[in-house]
Amino acid sequence: TSWLTFSLILQPKTLSFISTNLPINKTPTITKNHPWTWPWS
Repeated sequence: TSWLTFSLILQPKTLSFISTNLPINKTPTITKNHPWTWPWS
C-alpha cells in the first residue's frame, strides 16, 4: 500500500517535472509513455 501511495503521489509530479524541464520533442517515448515502469503498480 505504501508503494502504491508513493507512486500515486510521485508519478504526476515526475511527469510534470519531465515535461517542464526536458524538451518534449527530444523525449517522445518518455512523454507518451511513463518515464519509467512502476514495478509495484
